[in-house]
Amino acid sequence: MKSELRELIVLIFEGYLVRKNEHRLYEKDSTIPEQIISMYYQANDEPPFRILYNNFKRKYLYNESRIDETLTEEERKGLERVYDYIKEYDFKTKKFDVFVEGLKIHSLLYSACPFPEFGGKLRDNMALLKDEIVEVPAASEAKKYFQSFIGYELPKVDFSDPTSIFSYINACIYITTELIRNQPFTDGNKRTFRALLNLMFKQYNLPPVYVKTKEREEYKDALMKAMRNKDYTSLNQFYYYKICDSIYDLDIAEEIKKDEDKIYTKKK
Repeated sequence: MKSELRELIVLIFEGYLVRKNEHRLYEKDSTIPEQIISMYYQANDEPPFRILYNNFKRKYLYNESRIDETLTEEERKGLERVYDYIKEYDFKTKKFDVFVEGLKIHSLLYSACPFPEFGGKLRDNMALLKDEIVEVPAASEAKKYFQSFIGYELPKVDFSDPTSIFSYINACIYITTELIRNQPFTDGNKRTFRALLNLMFKQYNLPPVYVKTKEREEYKDALMKAMRNKDYTSLNQFYYYKICDSIYDLDIAEEIKKDEDKIYTKKK
């Protein structure tokens, strides 16, 4: 990334931190995330995804694995395998399919468990969203909905219009949230479809996002509002800010640290 653009993103990001500390992230007049994401999307033809995902695993995989508070050590190991798979995924050589990749991610999630065959198997039983009042479709309906994405074409982003990335982001959030609501698997739906969302983001050079444990209630409130009322305003905004967090924490901050290390080494 060009140093001038990086400096501009850092400057705008300071405004984000001010709003965050003052609990003003969801004010309607805030265009900070749109500015940061648009600039980052324009500037990065090919972000260093290996580095981004290594940073993601090192810094935030633990937080991601604790959002549902029920993970075993085997499932956490499976989640690491999921993000290794996403790290290596190449959209140039593979044809992305929501259904196929959803099954693959769920399979990897349980691949280190005593009964790995549980992974990638669609449910035949009734399901409930734990502690949440959301109507979950019958197993047959959930399967049909998930299978409806076989061959589904995600929205295309117009490279000449950086704002078009937001239509893509919103569509990805909608698809994965509706899949969570349908609960096509007996267990692991949220982890599977949050990971699928990150894979979708990678197609257009966006970094993987994470939800910190202290943000769990904020995330769940926005998620429930989307699933119950089809009101995606808060959830979209939540993810915009999480993309901004990842841009800074996983990429820019690491670049700044490397530059500082070089200066320090020269001085020595």
